[in-house]
Parts: sequence; structure tokens; C-alpha cells
Amino acid sequence: MSKEIPTEDYMVDGWDRSPHLAVHPYKRGSRHNKIGMWIMFIFYGIVLIQVIHAMLVLPFFPIPFAILSGLGFICYVAWRAT
Repeated sequence: MSKEIPTEDYMVDGWDRSPHLAVHPYKRGSRHNKIGMWIMFIFYGIVLIQVIHAMLVLPFFPIPFAILSGLGFICYVAWRAT
């Protein structure tokens, strides 16, 4: 018995086909997808560096502590959800 739900049960027919040639079709592992993943991870790195820099620059302790505890809670929820 498979635990997978067939896509026909919850998606419209044709969801995986592009409506016209101007829309790029999604292909896993394609060059287009790899470039997009690189851009996304570079963005995540920049945001992480900015957050760390903000923690070092802010002189008042409770503000960075509250931000870090919030980020820790978000990471915990994301970890438990997977």
C-alpha cells in the first residue's frame, strides 16, 4: 500500500505543463534550477551575515537575545516540521 496521494486528487490537469513557450518549465537538476538554487543560498548567506553583524553592533543585550531566541524558535519549528 502506497502512502503517496495521487496528484490527480488535489491538482488541476495540466499543472505541470507550461501554458506557452515564454514560461520556463520546471526540470529538477537543470541548469536553470541550479542557478536559482545558487542565488537562493547566496541570499541566505548574506542575510545570515547581516543578522550576525547586527548582533555584534547592537550594544543593548536584551535586543540581540530576543532576536536570537526568536530565530532559534523558528529553526526549532522548521526542524520539527520536517
